[in-house]
Amino acid sequence: MTSASSRNASLDALRVLSLFGIVTLHVAGGGFADNKPFGFVVDELSRFAVPVFFLMSAYFWKDADLAAPLRLAGKVARRVMPAFAIILALTIALRLLEGGRLGFEPTPAGLLLLLWSGGPAFHLWFLPALVLGSAVVATLMKFTGLRWTLAIALGLYLIGTIIGAYSRPLFGHGFPFWMDRNGLFFAPVFLVAGILLRRHRAALVGWPIPAIIAALVAFAVLHLAEGYFVVGRYALGHDYSLATLGYALSVAGLFMRIELTNPLWSTLGQATFGAYLIHLLVLKVLAGNLGFGRHSLLMIALGFSVSLGLAVAWRAGRAALARYRATA
Repeated sequence: MTSASSRNASLDALRVLSLFGIVTLHVAGGGFADNKPFGFVVDELSRFAVPVFFLMSAYFWKDADLAAPLRLAGKVARRVMPAFAIILALTIALRLLEGGRLGFEPTPAGLLLLLWSGGPAFHLWFLPALVLGSAVVATLMKFTGLRWTLAIALGLYLIGTIIGAYSRPLFGHGFPFWMDRNGLFFAPVFLVAGILLRRHRAALVGWPIPAIIAALVAFAVLHLAEGYFVVGRYALGHDYSLATLGYALSVAGLFMRIELTNPLWSTLGQATFGAYLIHLLVLKVLAGNLGFGRHSLLMIALGFSVSLGLAVAWRAGRAALARYRATA
């Protein structure tokens, strides 16, 4: 296990903020029933979170990883897909125990869609998207180089945005989220962004923090505007649009520019993956079994703190067990 002292506290703080954003959008996406404008703003401003997780994944890739696309995709899959399978199985089992339906069609096409989108555990779409996106980007990097990879990734992102955010004004109807929010149209551009930020991290030191903050605010406003004017008034649940790329890059750039040193951030940062996996189950328990309101600021705070706290406790317990076995 990587020790907290050897980690970058600023990047771990970015992970924690992104986890908070993910929990927030899964609460605020319902609209805060009595205040849809506020729910819309909170939901939209949380949409940097998943892109940043993609970006951070690629930030730590080595050139040797990019030279072997299948090996990279396999390494990523071994890291995340067992967790995908466990949480998905648990989600389906709980649905069945509560008398609900499977949440997917038990056919070859239904199983493929389940693997692609996460099905009833819809938040898990990030994991297969990360595997596929890693394979796509590494393959493009190997055979076309960085510039063409960036150009192709931007083109794919534009196509995905048209299918997603701009489908209603352009075509008069929407499409299922899994058609644009996936490892083909969505993930590659953020993974390439992570590679670029890693390779040019020395230049990032010279960027003025006020300028980064100004860019962050500008892209956040643009993201709100796209949701309001393009997708529809108070478009709750609106995912990602053209401004999302600049918004996520600005948030990531800010945390890569500042220098945090408190090791607590690294302790929390290492637990964000586990917290991400369980946060929807935690929200379900808090809202359904304990009776808290599903769409509220309190639910955001509780969902975030309980999920992260459980993940930290799990990691601490595993570390203590490992030390005990080593000394036994």
